[in-house]
Amino acid sequence: MDVSIKRVIASRIKNARSFFIITALYGLILRFYHISDAIPIAYKNILQAHSHVTFLGWGFLAVISLIGLVFYPKKATQSIFIKRLFNIMTFALIGMLISFPLQGYKLFSIVFLSVFLITSYVYLVNMYRKLKSIERISAKFIRTGIAYYFLSSLAIWTVAFITSKYGKIDVYYHTVYFYLHFLYNGFFVFTLFGLLIAYFEKHNIQFNKKNVIYFYWFTNSALIPAYVLSLYWKTMPNYIYAIGFIAVLLQLISLKFLMLMLKELFQSIKEKHIKWIAVFVFSSYVLKILLQFLGAFPSLVKIALQYKSYFVIGYLHLFTLGFMSMFIILLLKLIPKKVLSKLGINLLMLGILLSELLLFAQGELLVFSNTMLPKIDLLLFLVSILMPLGLIIIHVTLLLRKRRR
Repeated sequence: MDVSIKRVIASRIKNARSFFIITALYGLILRFYHISDAIPIAYKNILQAHSHVTFLGWGFLAVISLIGLVFYPKKATQSIFIKRLFNIMTFALIGMLISFPLQGYKLFSIVFLSVFLITSYVYLVNMYRKLKSIERISAKFIRTGIAYYFLSSLAIWTVAFITSKYGKIDVYYHTVYFYLHFLYNGFFVFTLFGLLIAYFEKHNIQFNKKNVIYFYWFTNSALIPAYVLSLYWKTMPNYIYAIGFIAVLLQLISLKFLMLMLKELFQSIKEKHIKWIAVFVFSSYVLKILLQFLGAFPSLVKIALQYKSYFVIGYLHLFTLGFMSMFIILLLKLIPKKVLSKLGINLLMLGILLSELLLFAQGELLVFSNTMLPKIDLLLFLVSILMPLGLIIIHVTLLLRKRRR
């Protein structure tokens, strides 16, 4: 591959990785709120910056950079138009990192978010056109993910209107969950698996295309009806519960075909560390599906919402960190073959694993015995340090390696 292409993609991934480090530090600050009153900035404001930039700064920028590298590397790196779009999105994200903590979801934050969304639309329309002529199944996954990004973002435009006119009524929460559901389970699931399948195709790894197609159709068929699972925090009619149950059954069926796909992936991977990362990623995905299955039972949803700080946050982190973030790291090691610090990755995975164990263990203790783990907030803060520490080690070792060259 051309050296200039590698440099441009490496620079874009570095931007995404930098946003990940900053949002991980914001996450650590959020944990610190539970053990100290020393932070003058409102918790909610830091949370807004943390969540928006994790998905849009780290997840989105990394994913679109990898898609460009895999499917149209020259145009993705040499087009001045694409470079400018990427720079505008980066600028808007920097703005969000500053404006959300200072003022929350108000004028400047809304402006920066709007600039990002509009620019991302232009970027993705351009990407979709390039992928439209590619008949490979990997391109179909990614086109589907792009479609769900547009669908999810429709909710963002209505949130400001709803809050300004009506406040945080039920429709507000339904709209927020709409955005998160189709961004998580739509855009990220389909684009990440699309990139993995593209790796299969590029390296001539033998795989059963029928398994991939079945996985695609069952996952896609479940996605829209699975949105109703997000509505269970309110009492719903029985037909809504029936739709949710059908959706989770379709997701469980999709797991059968995913397992067959993964068997072929693991046979092709020689390096043990990459295999461990893959096990971590896909175990997180399977657990996500199983938790969604449990979430199809309204009585269990009520319990989860009662202890939201542990079960709901645990679920969100399972997707964001265990699946999405580690999947991107896996793809970085497979596609551009990035030499990433094993120590840094191991610390990151250990931090994710320990925080998930603490969150779910505490939630279960409250359900079954109404007891708290000793110093639970301090423990969560301490294990959370491992995540930004791991990311900083990955980042610094890459910079040092580049200087040596």
